[in-house]
Amino acid sequence: MLNFSKVIALALTSLSFYTASISTILKPAFAGEPIIDRNCHRHERTQAVFQKIPPQNQARILLTSPFKVNNQKYALQLLKFPNSTGVLCLWKPNARLPQRLKDLPIIQDKVIEKIEKDASQPATYIVTVRGEKAEDILRRAYRLNLTNPNQPKATLLVRVYKK
Repeated sequence: MLNFSKVIALALTSLSFYTASISTILKPAFAGEPIIDRNCHRHERTQAVFQKIPPQNQARILLTSPFKVNNQKYALQLLKFPNSTGVLCLWKPNARLPQRLKDLPIIQDKVIEKIEKDASQPATYIVTVRGEKAEDILRRAYRLNLTNPNQPKATLLVRVYKK
């Protein structure tokens, strides 16, 4: 027969297991891809990062396109944000993380509808950007030249106007 002290010990042990189980279940778990911000930086999924970078500023990778310049391998990456805007990032050789393409305000943080390699020129892409609501321009197409990845250049090819 169980005496009173054994019943109390058993009850306290059960309660401690129950408390440990509940605290484990209630602890938020973040799994999956890292969070990517507008500067192409990757962040581990933690509660602190979720508070610092709200969902509208969290990107997903839409495209990764490798290319070669001077026998060095690079990759162009397109990040897409919930508001449909895009950011272009560049993976350089031996780099741990990509970098946001600099000095391209005509393309960066715009609605990028399409990006494709220009078959006629190496390290060159055709980027189609949708016009903003307040503009009378429907779309613009740019040639993005990455033959010098440290100084990317975008040249306007075509403008399509609204009627």
